[in-house]
Amino acid sequence: MYPGVCVARLVILALLWFPIISSAEEARGNVSIAIGEWEPFISESYPHFGIIPHIISEIYKDANIEVTYGFFPWKRSYSQVKDGKWNASAIWGRTPEREQDCLYSDVVYTGEIVLFYRKEDRPITWNGNLQDLKGLSIGLPMGSAKAQPLQEAEARGLIVYDVSVDHVGIFKKLLAGRFDAVDENKAVGLYNLHTQFSNREQDMVAFTAPLESWDYHVIFSRALPDNRKYRDLFNQGLQRMKQDGRFHQMWEAFYRGDYN
Repeated sequence: MYPGVCVARLVILALLWFPIISSAEEARGNVSIAIGEWEPFISESYPHFGIIPHIISEIYKDANIEVTYGFFPWKRSYSQVKDGKWNASAIWGRTPEREQDCLYSDVVYTGEIVLFYRKEDRPITWNGNLQDLKGLSIGLPMGSAKAQPLQEAEARGLIVYDVSVDHVGIFKKLLAGRFDAVDENKAVGLYNLHTQFSNREQDMVAFTAPLESWDYHVIFSRALPDNRKYRDLFNQGLQRMKQDGRFHQMWEAFYRGDYN
C-alpha cells in the first residue's frame, strides 16, 4: 500500500560559490518533488527518504535551494508534475510520452530490466528473440514503463500486458498464476521478494537475462518556467558530486544497507 500523502520539507541553507553566508539569508528558491514508495531506493521510512532523495537534497543544498518532498502513488506523482503542480519527480526512465511533458536531468541511476517468472511454469529465456516471448501475459506495476523489447512484442501481438497494483502486489499476482511474468527492475524485484515474501515463495521465482538497461532521471515539469534553471542547477551539482567522490560514496553506503 502506498501511504497517504505526507509532505516533508528539508530546508538546507548552504552555499557552494561563496565562502561565507549569513545564517539569516533566505534560500534562493524552492523545488517541490513528488515521489513515491520504490524500495530499496525511496521510502518515507528511510533515512533521508532513501538514496535518491538524499542525492537530490545534497545537490540543492549546495545551491542554497529548499527542497519539499511529497509522497504519492506513482501515477499521481507523474500527473502532479505534468500539470505543473509540483516542480519535479524522481526517478523515471525516458519515454516519448514523458519527453513531451518533462525536462530530463542527467542520469542518476542505471538499472537492469528483467522478466520474473514462476519456475513451475513455462521456463522463460531471453536471448534477444521476440518469438521466444510469444503467448506470454506480462504483469506491470501501475505507473511503470514497459521495457522496449516488450513494447515491440506487444505491438506485434506476441504478448499481452496486465497493468495493475503496486510493486509488491504484482508479485502476489504472479505467484497466484494471474500472468506468466513480471516486467520489473531487477534490484527492485529482488528486494521486494526478499523482504515481502517467504523463503518458499522466493524459491518459486526466477528471472531472465536483462532485457535492457534503463537510465533513470529526475523529471521536471515543462509547465513551470523556472524548471529549466532548476534542472540545470541539478545537472551541475550532480556533475560536481561525481567529480568530488560524494556520489560514489553515497552509493557505497546504499549497498552497505545504510539507507534501510
